[in-house]
Amino acid sequence: MATFFLRSLGCKVSQYDGERIIEKLKEYGFDQNENNPDLFILNGCSVTGRASQKARQIIRSVKRNNSDCKIVLAGCEARLIKKHKENVPEIDWLLPYNDTDSIKEMLAALSLDIDSDNRKTQIGFNHTYKTRAYLKIQDGCSQFCSYCIVAHLRGPEWSRPIEDAVKEAIELVKEGHKEIVLTGIHVGHFKPSLVALLKELEKIDGLERIRLSSIESVEVREELIDWVANSSKSCHHFHLPLQSGSDKILKAMHRPYLTADFKSVVSNIRKIMPDAAITTDLIVGFPGETESDFQDTLNFLDEIKFSRFHIFRYSKRDGTPAAIMPDQVSNEIKIERSDRVEAVWQKYAHQFAQNFVNKKVEVLWETLENGWLMGYSKEYVPCKMKSDNNSLRNQFMIVSGIEADNDELVVQDNN
Repeated sequence: MATFFLRSLGCKVSQYDGERIIEKLKEYGFDQNENNPDLFILNGCSVTGRASQKARQIIRSVKRNNSDCKIVLAGCEARLIKKHKENVPEIDWLLPYNDTDSIKEMLAALSLDIDSDNRKTQIGFNHTYKTRAYLKIQDGCSQFCSYCIVAHLRGPEWSRPIEDAVKEAIELVKEGHKEIVLTGIHVGHFKPSLVALLKELEKIDGLERIRLSSIESVEVREELIDWVANSSKSCHHFHLPLQSGSDKILKAMHRPYLTADFKSVVSNIRKIMPDAAITTDLIVGFPGETESDFQDTLNFLDEIKFSRFHIFRYSKRDGTPAAIMPDQVSNEIKIERSDRVEAVWQKYAHQFAQNFVNKKVEVLWETLENGWLMGYSKEYVPCKMKSDNNSLRNQFMIVSGIEADNDELVVQDNN
């Protein structure tokens, strides 16, 4: 029986797409094995030049350590290489798409036969090793930010039929998942209506939490805020990519909002849900970003007080307008600015965790590490509790916050 191992890089959409490939290969009778597999698949990310470089490094390392292994590159990085007609000698096959026909074509080309005797009779999705499961509801992008290659690789936007998304969600709940994270490139552009989908998902028995992944601030309407505020199954958490707190830089990035627009959306959320988590993505060192522009960003971060950041140092992505913009920022300055932003988010993450001290929170426990149960509240507060009870994993518990340890909330069971 042939073995395989798949590694996914990048966003939640990429993670979901990788899981879909895993499930298909298992359906076809292949065993997953990290040690010396017959087939290694890297589901690569192309969002930055650094991400592409990382993919190449991984592929070269695998080839050095297992010369007999067939190597497949999948995902956005495969689409990029195909688009550029680039030759990467270590790669045996490109898998730009994860549909059934593409996977079968790959297996045939690599002389890896489908094992009919070991095929699964019940097809599900490969999420069983996680407490939270991803549910992809949308793909494609029509925004064309000046630094991003995604719109060029994933094509026009499309939305999954509501009944199809609900069907998969039901299967995920049957597998034991209690929280589902809706993913997509533009979740807020889901058609016919994101709220209509959410209202159908909340009807599913056994599904206790529904969390949104990244959603653009301009996609957050009053109807969505009302649903999050009032549904018993919603997580009070909005991940709103900011990218910069400078209006000059936002315009250069071709972002569809200015800081005043972004602030208005956050204000609308906090009027109804004062304790909601507002997390974000931030790019430092974008071409033309002066110290004054960066200070505008720091000032805006102080104003919004995000509970968590994902910080990215700008990396050239060939084929995008930003790659050839003048006034490229040096790596030294990018690193220095990244460190300054890191200090800001640590400060506000700690403050956010402190908001829940002496309050009760609902935690879904996910892991047990070194005598600590680890999980997240509905508000995406990382929580930990002294325990060696592994049976509490994937269980909900109402606990009390006793102290903030950096960005984590230390809790105890008062029952």
